[in-house]
Amino acid sequence: MAFEDLLAEAEAKGRFRALQILTLAVPLVLIGGHFLLENLTAFVPKHRCWVHELDNTSASISVSEDLNLTSLLKVFIPLDSDGRPESCRRFSAPQWQALLPNVTAQNFSQLEMEPCADGWVYDQSIITSSIVTEWDLVCDSQTLKTLSQSIFFAGILVGHVLWGCLSDRFGRKWILLLNYFLLAVFSTGAAFAQSFSIYCSFHSLLGISLAGIVTGSGSIGFEWSSSHYRDLITVIFSMSASLGHVLLGIVAYNINQWRQLQLVMSVPFFVFSLTAWWLPESARWLIVHNKLDDALKEFRKVAKINGVKDYSLTIEALRSTMEKESDAAQTHYTVLDAVRFPILRTRVLCLSISGFSFLLIFYGMALDIQNLGQNIQRLQIVFGVSTLVSKLVALFFMNCFGRQRVIVASLFPAVLLIFGYGFLSQEILRTVLAMLGISCIVICMCNYYVYSFELLPTIVRNTCRGLIFTVERIGTLLAPLINLLMIYSPVLPKVIFATLAITTCLLTFFFLPETKNQPVPDTIQEMECGHSRKEASPRNQGDTKVKISQF
Repeated sequence: MAFEDLLAEAEAKGRFRALQILTLAVPLVLIGGHFLLENLTAFVPKHRCWVHELDNTSASISVSEDLNLTSLLKVFIPLDSDGRPESCRRFSAPQWQALLPNVTAQNFSQLEMEPCADGWVYDQSIITSSIVTEWDLVCDSQTLKTLSQSIFFAGILVGHVLWGCLSDRFGRKWILLLNYFLLAVFSTGAAFAQSFSIYCSFHSLLGISLAGIVTGSGSIGFEWSSSHYRDLITVIFSMSASLGHVLLGIVAYNINQWRQLQLVMSVPFFVFSLTAWWLPESARWLIVHNKLDDALKEFRKVAKINGVKDYSLTIEALRSTMEKESDAAQTHYTVLDAVRFPILRTRVLCLSISGFSFLLIFYGMALDIQNLGQNIQRLQIVFGVSTLVSKLVALFFMNCFGRQRVIVASLFPAVLLIFGYGFLSQEILRTVLAMLGISCIVICMCNYYVYSFELLPTIVRNTCRGLIFTVERIGTLLAPLINLLMIYSPVLPKVIFATLAITTCLLTFFFLPETKNQPVPDTIQEMECGHSRKEASPRNQGDTKVKISQF
């Protein structure tokens, strides 16, 4: 008896599946918010040098009462090309002649200036406090903000490797529960950090635990589901992350202090570590590890939740399933096999470059939305809504037009939109172009994950995906560093994003085949020879249509 047959016997009304997906999806909403939390907690407000004569309450200046703060700032701080006070420099001595009529900024361009030795004054009209304002991560220290983001994504990379191995050794459920608790502890620790170095330490640990939740949720969700429900689960989990992006913006409208916002996004995970205790361990994992008594208990628990009466599963049936699972796993492949076979090598290389490009572009643009305007909360909500809608559009396009066509067709406008928003200065137009560009990349990413599943043979799919995934996460790690190049040229990151998009488009078009309505290869030989004539069954069919009504 196959595992899916065992699962079908325990499912009558499907109540367990609904409760399980709800239990896993709700935390993923907040996980989606954590991925972009530093858009708010590391917000960079408008700022200028602290001036003793203006900002020290005990100091006083004997000038006419008709002068306002804007006029007095000209005496102490030079103006930039847009006529606004510079952010990182001030005059070495007051320039009272700046109050005279018909005096322009050019008259002071040769005067002696100095950096902001006494600190900065920040605009608190949007965000009251952030890690940037608390630890002065501006001007010469602005790279430290990028360091924090890269450390977070490096933690995610380490976490996926670490928890992937541990969950295979100790089980899915306990790793998931542990990481709910660890994320709550580390994120709460970050909220109370009294120095930037301590904050970064907690932030990297937060990334590690976040990866454990994503890994554990996916493993339990997929391993307790039959094949024709896994696509639906993928959609639900993906939508949860987009809802988290929207929720983050809504919460930030009411909480504009970074420590409080960090706590609000963290404390619920203490609750999740308790409410998820009812989840059964993966029966598939238990069977593979010869824990048949425990697997039988979990099947009976699921049957009871689903209202199945006279459930008659036996140890003998589980043992038969275990033997089949063991027989299927007799042939072992390594990462080297991804290099030895020409077609497999080409596909792994193209998919690695594509995943690297998509994630670097997505997070590069997502972490840069502050530069689209000062109302960061509204931009965050718009971003979340756009990704949510894009995933629905991607699902429709993917089912109607295929994978390769949609990726290529989406990358062409993405290149134009990225270039457009990089070179334009009008705020509203830049925002529209940026959101449309992000939407095109999201559509590509949704197709890419299905596409990579269908292009790789079943026997080496997880091995190849592990290699590809590592390259993908390097892209997320580099995204904040690429944005740092705006110090030298505001358009340079956009040029890099567009170049990667063009490269991915060409690789997909010339080297990867269309997989819609094509059988998924089970072995490397099938893929390399290209003459598989198997009837495309629901298990092997590349046409991954999702029917929401089945849920």
